[in-house]
Amino acid sequence: MKAVGLIVAAGLSQRMGQFKPLLPIGGKPMIERTLSTCVQANIRENFVVVGHCAHLVVQALRHMDVRFLYNAAYQTADMLSSVQLGLDHIATQTDAEAAFLLPADMPAISPRLMPRLLSCMEQTGADVVFPSREMRRMHPPLLHRRCFNLVTGYAGEGGLRGAFREMEGRIAYVPTDDAGCGLDVDTPDDYRRVLDYLQEG
Repeated sequence: MKAVGLIVAAGLSQRMGQFKPLLPIGGKPMIERTLSTCVQANIRENFVVVGHCAHLVVQALRHMDVRFLYNAAYQTADMLSSVQLGLDHIATQTDAEAAFLLPADMPAISPRLMPRLLSCMEQTGADVVFPSREMRRMHPPLLHRRCFNLVTGYAGEGGLRGAFREMEGRIAYVPTDDAGCGLDVDTPDDYRRVLDYLQEG
């Protein structure tokens, strides 16, 4: 099954106070670390949705093999709009059968987890596969192509979580103890936690 990576990096980072995708981690911008998760998992085709500071993200990733999609509504729209834009492009412009969804501010996910999600989807026929801890949904979810249109057409409440609620019964879970699946960067304290986690190895 061919899967691609979809990383959303269009938001304003208002809670953080600084533009999260460019915050340094180990001497590299966070967005590069997140993208490298896909590359290390042998995901050969990757897309990054940009908006705020788009030119800076493009510049930061100029040395990597990645395609950029621009969300012109980044100032007023939520993350769901970036996901919808990305999935629509993947559905119409690629032959991918599935897509991993990663927020740009989750640079600590282990690439070893992603083949396990793909294997679960192949074995179960699920529309969505989540890594989980005690059935808590974590990142990155893997979405099968056949459910892309449900997400791209969703206009209800709850954003992306609301769209996933429409798929109940078609979701599978892969248990994991990878703490990186639950570490995102919304605040300065979150950023310090991610830095400490990665430094500890």
